[in-house]
Amino acid sequence: MSDDWPPPGHAFSHRMETRLDGGPSFTMDITAPSARPDVDVSTFRLGRHGGPDEGDLAFRERLYGLIGAIVVAGGHVEAAMKRLVLLLRDDQNGFSVVDKTWSDLHKMLVAQSRRSIPRAAALAETLQWGDAHELKRRRDDAVHASWWNWDGVGVVRSRFFRKQDGANLVCTLEDLEQDAALLFEYAGRLDQFLGPDWPQGRLPRRR
Repeated sequence: MSDDWPPPGHAFSHRMETRLDGGPSFTMDITAPSARPDVDVSTFRLGRHGGPDEGDLAFRERLYGLIGAIVVAGGHVEAAMKRLVLLLRDDQNGFSVVDKTWSDLHKMLVAQSRRSIPRAAALAETLQWGDAHELKRRRDDAVHASWWNWDGVGVVRSRFFRKQDGANLVCTLEDLEQDAALLFEYAGRLDQFLGPDWPQGRLPRRR
């Protein structure tokens, strides 16, 4: 984005005080092309006059670390689901045959939990635990979002759901820590069903 303000083709600039769903109050200068009379704050291109400052950079370091943890944890969950589907199907092929979405993998595991297999009830309970904690939603809200990566506006992301207007989701950094922790726990719970029946690797202990 250019530092020109208002940008070329924008006929006005307006400063407003705002607060999004329990987040902190903050001031924002807004502008829009004259040909676009209606604006949706969730679609804004957000920046700071003069570019990011030290506070922004410090905030981004923590925010990106937590988002990264959620992404890694979500990847662990999907890998655990793929391993378990293959094991329960007694399929010796690699992950390419279960290259499915989270939702599809979940459905496949639900189907397996309804068969007469060892620990079927425990598997069903684990899948229900994941549903109850809305783990797919937590992962999606982190990955499929446009984050407001600027200090002082709260922990805000914009999501654009199908056939709906955009929405600003406001949370805390502690909420993101919980999202990552729950996703890692779910991956661990699923991995327990593999027992010794899947290849493993271990790094040597550091002296």
